[in-house]
Amino acid sequence: MQRDDRPAGRRLAVALRVARRWTLRSVKAYRKSLYPETNLEAQLVGAQLKMIRTATKPMTWILPPAALLIAWANTQWAPAERAGLWFALISGSVILLDLVYRRVERRTGNDAGGVGRRARVFFAITMVQAAVWSTMAFMLWAPHEPVNHMLLILILASTISGWSAIGSVHLAIGRAPILCYAAGMIVPALLAPDTLDHALAGMCFAFALVMTIYARTTFETTRKMLSLQFERTGLIANLKRAKRDSDDARRRAENASLAKSQFLANMSHELRTPMNAILGFSEIIASKALGAAIDKYAEYGELIHNSGQHLLALINDILDLAKIEAGRLELREEDVDFHSLALDAVRMLAPKAGQTGLVLDAQIAPGLPLIHADERALRQILMNLLSNAIKFTPAGGRVTVFAQLAGDGLMFGVEDTGVGIAEEDLERVFESFGQGRHDITTFEKGTGLGLPIVKGLAEAHGGKVALASHKNEGTRVMVHLPGARLVMRPKPKLISTGLPSVMSRGGWGA
Repeated sequence: MQRDDRPAGRRLAVALRVARRWTLRSVKAYRKSLYPETNLEAQLVGAQLKMIRTATKPMTWILPPAALLIAWANTQWAPAERAGLWFALISGSVILLDLVYRRVERRTGNDAGGVGRRARVFFAITMVQAAVWSTMAFMLWAPHEPVNHMLLILILASTISGWSAIGSVHLAIGRAPILCYAAGMIVPALLAPDTLDHALAGMCFAFALVMTIYARTTFETTRKMLSLQFERTGLIANLKRAKRDSDDARRRAENASLAKSQFLANMSHELRTPMNAILGFSEIIASKALGAAIDKYAEYGELIHNSGQHLLALINDILDLAKIEAGRLELREEDVDFHSLALDAVRMLAPKAGQTGLVLDAQIAPGLPLIHADERALRQILMNLLSNAIKFTPAGGRVTVFAQLAGDGLMFGVEDTGVGIAEEDLERVFESFGQGRHDITTFEKGTGLGLPIVKGLAEAHGGKVALASHKNEGTRVMVHLPGARLVMRPKPKLISTGLPSVMSRGGWGA
């Protein structure tokens, strides 16, 4: 007996494990359909609800007239009072529940919480409507009237068939109402004393089982279709995004190539002019073309020196920008007196501003703290900003260097009354080799390196650069360095004279 029972026991255990896994999967699937957790689940449930809602919305106006016809058709078997009561229940519940869902639909969003709430409300509404609709089998059932029984069963069977096609796209909403409709078909026929009713009950059970299987198949098919549709939509969106990113990258590459071409064109002039001067004047000196005119040679030597300085400045700018973009800029930080630094920069460029008929002044707030930074970098920031301002400000204009405490840091910069920068060029001027249209309208073109170097040096100190400008209204460039770089000035030390303090107790005669 033991040998015969063990295989059967194992088969029973396997069957129980399979049934348990199936039950757990079903419960989990039902829960996900009413309580979506991820955005993808919410998107799927939302699409399912939308499909059912679109299909059932006309039922609000179709069901009351249909219920009236059913009640009227059954008045020849059932009392008119019960038929009227059933019609009133159907009409009132359909309209009331539709208004409730409309309100919930307006007040919920498309996130997982909002979609889950709509799904649970819709599930409750469909269950209530299914229960009310199924009461026809109890309220309109007439004993020993097979035609009445077959008519009611036919109506409920048609309802199950229609709902299996409409509501099966959602697991819980499509499956649970079928149980109500099936109960309405089976229970009255099963409780009836006639054998024909019992046979009808059996046929109704088989039909409900077939419709349940059909609903599950329809649900799986619809779920896969919606998943594929979402994947396709996501792929299309990703392709569009990738194309947009590719177009943006191509546009940036084209702009960078154009900017570098313009930069090389400008640099060819910037480099050739001083180089030609160096070669020409040095050739004159080497060949002693002017004989013994020593003063003239000295003048040419000074021109050669100035041209060499100009070349060195250009090369230094290019090297500084290369270091900044490569992330290899090294700061030599120390405590810097920014007030003195700003005044030195103004004094250095005051002659150049005077030659072009500009007023150059400084508005430095008194008592500024020291700043822990690279002095050469700060000087270069100020010199670049001042050179740009002088270059693009016509005669009679004003260039102002300012510095003040702002928030928890130091804000400084340069303001001018020059030609300004067009709005569409405000971002472009901070790009490497980028130039605004004001470069084209001025006689002295820039290389496009000044502001990118300023931005790089400021960011290397943990700061940021802002620019405000309007065409023909001037430009204001502001550099903000963080408060962590501010250093309070040391208090002056008191030198003892060996005499008692006038504030000591007892005064001089104590």
